[in-house]
Amino acid sequence: MTKLLDFLKNINWMLWALLLGVAVGLIFGERVSFLQPIGAGFVSLMQITILPYIVVSLIVGLGKFNPEQVKTVLARAALVMIALWSIGLAVIWCFIMTLPQHDAGTFFSPALVTAAPEVDFVSQYIPANPFASMAEGNVPALVIFCIALGMALIANQKKHRLLDVLEVVGQGLSVMSKKIIAIFPLGIFAMTASTAGTMSVEELSNLQVYWVVVLCVGLYLMLVLLPMLVAALTPVKYRDLIWVMRNAWITAFSTGNVFIVLPVITEGIKTHLRKIKQSDESADHIAEVLVPIAYTFPSLGKLTTLIFVSFAAWLTGNQIGVEQIPNISLSAMLSYFANVHIAIPYLLDVLRVPADTYQIYLSMSVLTAKIVSPTTVVYIFTFVFLCIFIQRKQLHFKRVRSVYYLSLLSALLPLGMLASFTANSYLAKHTKPADEAIANMVISDTVPAHVLNYVPKAYQSGELSLTNIEVIKKRNLLRVGYLVDNVPFSYFNQRGELVGFDVSLAHRLAADLDVEVEFIPFKKPQLTEYLNKGYFDIAMSGLEINVADLQRVRFSDQVLELQLALLAKDHDLKRFADKQALLSQPQLHLAHVEYAPLLKQLAQHHPQVKVSTIANLKQYFTHPDDYDALVISAEAGFAWSMFYPEFGVVVPQGAAIQYPVGFAVAKRNLDILSYVNAWLSIQHSNGEIEKTYDYWILGKGSVQKQARWSLLDQLELTPDNLLKPF
Repeated sequence: MTKLLDFLKNINWMLWALLLGVAVGLIFGERVSFLQPIGAGFVSLMQITILPYIVVSLIVGLGKFNPEQVKTVLARAALVMIALWSIGLAVIWCFIMTLPQHDAGTFFSPALVTAAPEVDFVSQYIPANPFASMAEGNVPALVIFCIALGMALIANQKKHRLLDVLEVVGQGLSVMSKKIIAIFPLGIFAMTASTAGTMSVEELSNLQVYWVVVLCVGLYLMLVLLPMLVAALTPVKYRDLIWVMRNAWITAFSTGNVFIVLPVITEGIKTHLRKIKQSDESADHIAEVLVPIAYTFPSLGKLTTLIFVSFAAWLTGNQIGVEQIPNISLSAMLSYFANVHIAIPYLLDVLRVPADTYQIYLSMSVLTAKIVSPTTVVYIFTFVFLCIFIQRKQLHFKRVRSVYYLSLLSALLPLGMLASFTANSYLAKHTKPADEAIANMVISDTVPAHVLNYVPKAYQSGELSLTNIEVIKKRNLLRVGYLVDNVPFSYFNQRGELVGFDVSLAHRLAADLDVEVEFIPFKKPQLTEYLNKGYFDIAMSGLEINVADLQRVRFSDQVLELQLALLAKDHDLKRFADKQALLSQPQLHLAHVEYAPLLKQLAQHHPQVKVSTIANLKQYFTHPDDYDALVISAEAGFAWSMFYPEFGVVVPQGAAIQYPVGFAVAKRNLDILSYVNAWLSIQHSNGEIEKTYDYWILGKGSVQKQARWSLLDQLELTPDNLLKPF
């Protein structure tokens, strides 16, 4: 019995819970999604002691030092932190440079026109109200307050009265943490099983190139660089370091949360120092002080999210050049002093990445945390161990072990980069073309339709110029004018079907009228003539509602508000990064299809700007060298960049202009206009416009979601099948 208890005591329950959770998730699939709230509950349970632990450990740890010790410890800790940042950033950039050459386009994202949040270092780091900082979970501000209070107590003769009380509180918090950790394998199992059971194949395969780089960087930092630096320079052995980190590492991997394992990290460091007989009161104090500080300042785990920013630029064909690295690195270090979720939009704005922005990162953050959090855990262990032994003057550089590990980590870096480049080159070649999704999009609900490529002679007599809803229903036909190749509003998909945002709405309008629909092509300059002569009843094709046309046709209420942008070759986008850069060009030739009034004003105020009207958008892509850029909506520009990935979209900073689009009818057809406006109000209210926008403009649902794979489904082990006789 004693042997059994000893065996159970020595089992690494965290690891077994992790493995069992993965197995259960793969076997049962989405059936175990009910475990997710249980895992979330355990995470909340772990968080109970964290903020009080930070307050107590910092105040007690700093308060017990004398002034000279604090000055020495913090100065050396700053040097160690800067050294780790420098080495880590160099490694991260080495792996980022392994991204292969790639041209691609993506659907429009609203983040393009959303201003990146400013990094407010004052509110992040200056605790105007420490109690509010604790209540809001503002860890950086709370740490600053505790450091200030702890250092203020150093010279106080009566500090021991307070420190003794706080030390007892800290011991109580430590006991609580240990008790919670003892049952935490249940939480690990619940979280891992629900994640493994519900994570879709699309989530794993969508951004596989990104994931290869993240995984290679994470493995190199966690298993090679950081632990080997500790093994090379301190008395701590590589194997012992991996062993002492295991529980914190597994918990951080499973939960994606480093905050909840800070007490575990501190206790692990102190326990291991006692084990190797390197423990003393000073070393324990250093650990208690530096663990929360290391968590608050940018870690190498946080810095790995630079990979996403670089990947977003790469995905749009704007791979970061070597000359940009210093500027981006400095911007990253400053912004990562704040929250990651503030830093990433800020860095995307610095790079002017016109696609795949913050929303993509958020959708992948659950997976990203599986690398970021464990890497942060290893970084904190490394940082604190190096600080302790540099304070004790026990760092060694000339031992055989030092030479061995430093040589090994240097040799493994190019091997890791080669593996990343090889895997990504293979994946890039086998990635589906960007235009495949948009070229295969279809309209789900259709009515009988006739798509013409000409105007029938019967319509050219002018007899149909005055039309109303009664006439449309009597003839059982709604005639809709459309612009050819006006992606994503009206275009032909790979099957030769006329599809798009407005085409989809036309089918819905015809269905509500209980009539068939006929599509008749026109060019933008023909809009007024064709409508007023009755060639079609209504024009629906992403038409700008502008003052000039208001005198000749009638527009419906606003259907959408679009963002004006420029489309140009990827390498030219920097020329149009902001309004001043745009207008400072000695000569600028802009093409457009439908923005004559706006661009006429621009050309009048800036003589160096030449404006040319083209017949259709495809004409620009046929002769792109004839123009500097194409004026287009950002929504349409992103769609076109999927067909022509060597082009990108940019909204010049300081020149953000929105404009409304809607439907058009002849001036005399007030009955149709009244009906359409009422119909649009209904569609806005019931969410149909938003749903159509999400599909055709944002691309949501453009790739059909596959059923989540599970072993149980694969073997068809349903209860009914299990009861069948063999």
